[in-house]
Amino acid sequence: MSEHPERRRTSIWYMAELRLIPLCTTAGEIKKPNVVGKGAGLVQENYPVLASVDGERLNGKMQGQCYYDWMSGPGGIGTVRVVANIHTDDGASINVRYEARADISNGFDGVVAYSAPVFTTSHSGYLWLNLIQTVGRVTIQGNHIYWDWYQVAEAG
Repeated sequence: MSEHPERRRTSIWYMAELRLIPLCTTAGEIKKPNVVGKGAGLVQENYPVLASVDGERLNGKMQGQCYYDWMSGPGGIGTVRVVANIHTDDGASINVRYEARADISNGFDGVVAYSAPVFTTSHSGYLWLNLIQTVGRVTIQGNHIYWDWYQVAEAG
């Protein structure tokens, strides 16, 4: 197998080099949860969050009901599922959805987790969001939650 000049060797194949381009940071306050209860061995709590969205290419507020659905599973695994709408400062409406997992066995404070947000919109100024994949990193500090979102792109 000949070496691809832009890829690094793994045990089986060559992987593309990727880079992360900052998209935005979201910041919100975690409100009192609505406890759904225990089902299928999991305890689900819904956390409505209103968040700001700040970045060079994406600015606005998360609108409507944004739920962080943490499900405390075996071994302290927390899973967050979010479906939200971002209303940008220039009037666009953008849907975003993502899921993340974290170790919440010691509670939420100081938790770090990772996600893969995807966007959908019909606003002409933001159609590029429909074509990209992003990754996010969350930190929770007290009753505040902070996401850093990055666009994934080829290196170089």
